[in-house]
Amino acid sequence: MAKNKTRSNKTSSQAKPKTEAQKTSKVSDKKKEVLYQIRTKRDSGVLKAYITFTYRVFHPKVTARMVLYGLLIIAPGFVVKTQALKIILWVLGGLVVLLGLFRQYISLALTKRSDEDYRNGTEFVYEFTQNDASFFRDGELSVYSNRYKDIDAVFYDEDYYYLSLTSREFFVIPMDRFTIGDPSTFGDFMYKRCKKVCRWIPAKFGNKLKKYRSGRAIARDQKYR
Repeated sequence: MAKNKTRSNKTSSQAKPKTEAQKTSKVSDKKKEVLYQIRTKRDSGVLKAYITFTYRVFHPKVTARMVLYGLLIIAPGFVVKTQALKIILWVLGGLVVLLGLFRQYISLALTKRSDEDYRNGTEFVYEFTQNDASFFRDGELSVYSNRYKDIDAVFYDEDYYYLSLTSREFFVIPMDRFTIGDPSTFGDFMYKRCKKVCRWIPAKFGNKLKKYRSGRAIARDQKYR
């Protein structure tokens, strides 16, 4: 009986560290588990999203200014009497207006011609775990962010997320290409991991108007408090 008790005590004491090791391994596996995965290509939609996003965020008033400048060039054409000068002003002003209205499509056409990833159909895979983010290009790791400390800013609109890294890398993430995880919860996840607010930068005019009105309402409320 005593021998049996001794054996059982030895067995239980040996089982404890094994159980703790299993728990540790489960925790590490959970941290390495891919919570969100996106498979995408740099197609026309992604390129256009990137170009229009940079215009909205970094050059938000350029289009309005170019249209205004074009109209200011056109206006004297209705006053001058010289026919040649009148035509020059109208043509030049019209070109400036068209450039302001369609500059994103011009940029898109130029980018398509020069971008190798677009021409080659390169596949990009982005994976996000509890502790890090990995960005793959054709199966090779191109960018890695340990503990999300390299992610500088997070934006989103109706169809895409945009991630900016301190290394000046920029990633466009289509919401309809999530192969793992729910795109509607991705913004909250990024805030929890990198402590960066996911900024709403709408692309559609109706949503832009709603954002403008809500911003005015918030400013008004703060003013009268």
